[in-house]
Amino acid sequence: MENTGGSEYSGTSTSLQTPTRPDQPPRRFGLMSAVVRLALAIAILAGTVYLVSGWIAERPEAPQRMNRERTFTVEVMEPNYGTYTSPISAYGQVAAARTIDIRALVAGRVMEVSPNLAVGNTVEQGEVLVRLDPFVYDAAVLEARAAIADAELSLSEAQEAYALEERSIAASESALASARTDFERAQSLLSSGAATQQTVDTRALTVSEREQALLQSQSSLVTLNAQILRQRAAIEQARYALETAQRDLGNTEITAPFTGVVTTRNLIEGTYMSANEVALSLYDSAALEVSFNVSDRDYAILRREGLIGRGLEVSRTTGAAAMVPGTVARTAPEVDATTGGVTLYGNLDESAVDQLRPGTFVSVAIEGVAHDNTLLVPETAIYDGDHIYVIREGRMAAVQIEILDREGDRVIVAAEVPEGEPIITSRISQAGAGVAVVVEGAEQEAGGPPMGGGMRGPGG
Repeated sequence: MENTGGSEYSGTSTSLQTPTRPDQPPRRFGLMSAVVRLALAIAILAGTVYLVSGWIAERPEAPQRMNRERTFTVEVMEPNYGTYTSPISAYGQVAAARTIDIRALVAGRVMEVSPNLAVGNTVEQGEVLVRLDPFVYDAAVLEARAAIADAELSLSEAQEAYALEERSIAASESALASARTDFERAQSLLSSGAATQQTVDTRALTVSEREQALLQSQSSLVTLNAQILRQRAAIEQARYALETAQRDLGNTEITAPFTGVVTTRNLIEGTYMSANEVALSLYDSAALEVSFNVSDRDYAILRREGLIGRGLEVSRTTGAAAMVPGTVARTAPEVDATTGGVTLYGNLDESAVDQLRPGTFVSVAIEGVAHDNTLLVPETAIYDGDHIYVIREGRMAAVQIEILDREGDRVIVAAEVPEGEPIITSRISQAGAGVAVVVEGAEQEAGGPPMGGGMRGPGG
């Protein structure tokens, strides 16, 4: 029992330490097998290394990449010297150069109004626009004519009386002379006793009467002469009254003083108009002007080169861009406080009447200053505001410039560009003297891009 028990215990202990499968045979040659496997793996690895090394050794070497210079593809323009002018641009407003308020010069009831008299319509010079009642003024004309006729008749009567009085004076002078002769003869006869004193006295009285008659005729002649002068003055006054009446009668018709556009109308048929009352307003359609503002710099340039009479063109800021010519006419007396510039006024051509009306906002292009023997280059060709680049033997070369004026995105410059060296117009961020460049399109003509690869500059 003890042995049996001991065997069971021993078997149990062995089973816990190394469990075995009843159907698995025991391993043999374990160390030898491991060595063989290791040797086989080493042989395979060595063979692989050998083969790879052979392949690497037999592979041709890759060509080494050469460092080549970078070349930029650019656009160019040929230097074209000439006379370039850059217009000075401004904005302005059209206004009427001549406007008028037409007033009734006489009072009266409105009898007739022209159907063409409407705001916005164009009326022709001399066209009858309004007729007032002429009755009172017709009567005044008749009265003035009657006054002239009456004054002329009175003048004629005075002139006839004057002529009669002149003849009467002549007769009185002759009678006085005869009376004086008789008086002197009577005095002679009295001394010899052939005549009496009574006869002498009678002859003396006759002389006195004839002298008084002559004086009276002379006085009447003076009065008649004054009457003639008064009648002549009365005739002149009557004629002036007739002219006034005729003018007033003519003023019952209100006519257009010039061809223009109606801006206001203040009457209708049947209304009564007082003298000096505004009937309508016109502006001269053939006298339009534009006012615009320029900077102090532009004003100084224009003054230096000649301002008055300089040509300009205006066009609407919106819609059709038809240009209307004109000339600078005058300068405002003061600087515009709101803009700090100078206000100019220009007279527009008569063709403006069909395209522009007062109040229209327009753009103004004033004839600029002409620059002789200059270049017109794009803005992109200028670097640092003082130089451009040309192509010289395939590389960039700087040329100094002086900016004279601008025309949109192009600039008028003074520069001395050697003949045969085109101006680079592309914008290149790495621009500089000596940088290799090629004209766009030249590589295609040559059969391909330049060695090292053509690079287009930014903006080029």
